[in-house]
Amino acid sequence: MIGTRVVSTGLEKPKEVQTLDPVEVPFFGTDGEQEGTKHFNPGSVSNYPNYKLLKEAVRRYQGRLRRGTASTRTRAEIHGSPRKPWRQKGTGRARAGSKKSPIWRGGGVAFGPRPRSYDYGLSRKQRRIATRHALLSKLVDGESLVIEGVPIGSPSTAPFRKLATALGLNKSFLIGLSSEMPIEERRSVWLSVRNLEGVEVLPVCDFNAHVLLRCQNLLLTASAFDEIQNNEKNFTGGGGSR
Repeated sequence: MIGTRVVSTGLEKPKEVQTLDPVEVPFFGTDGEQEGTKHFNPGSVSNYPNYKLLKEAVRRYQGRLRRGTASTRTRAEIHGSPRKPWRQKGTGRARAGSKKSPIWRGGGVAFGPRPRSYDYGLSRKQRRIATRHALLSKLVDGESLVIEGVPIGSPSTAPFRKLATALGLNKSFLIGLSSEMPIEERRSVWLSVRNLEGVEVLPVCDFNAHVLLRCQNLLLTASAFDEIQNNEKNFTGGGGSR
């Protein structure tokens, strides 16, 4: 059977880029009462989540957390005499050349694990795109909330526990702060929530795909939400080594 060759003329209809409709994100006051919604344009972050890239990004982050210290000794590393156990012929036994052979009890291990790195190479551009897509998936899937502000002052766990209860955040969640928030205020928030199980705090400039996907919900301050909306100048995300 003779096949036909397809020649590209350059006049083919371009593929349609799948885009998402604007998303409404619930907006709450500092007391935990809903005051309305915030409109989010997915196109300001990405057109559509790339789940294959998200899988690769999570694999990379988890691989970098592994120590990779599992090790076994080869026959060259086994201590013992190199003497041949018995002569080659005349005993009726199978021939043997060394007690260090992998088929002997106490011998070396053939093709066993060795210390290695589990790092999975991704470029900085890929990491940043993965961060944007992870953020987009949180916003589109209804797993994000926007709050007017978080309690700031002397570190105290009670206000944040009360706020989480009012918002119905019973599982793990990530608090996203504005990158322009002073370090002292960020530290106060971190000290307040560090005693709450499953709660993390990060400025949006330090977001990465792994930390976004491992938390059940995303709680953004209003200033952090606006920073993400205007991401072309402010929101980069995922630029760190991890």
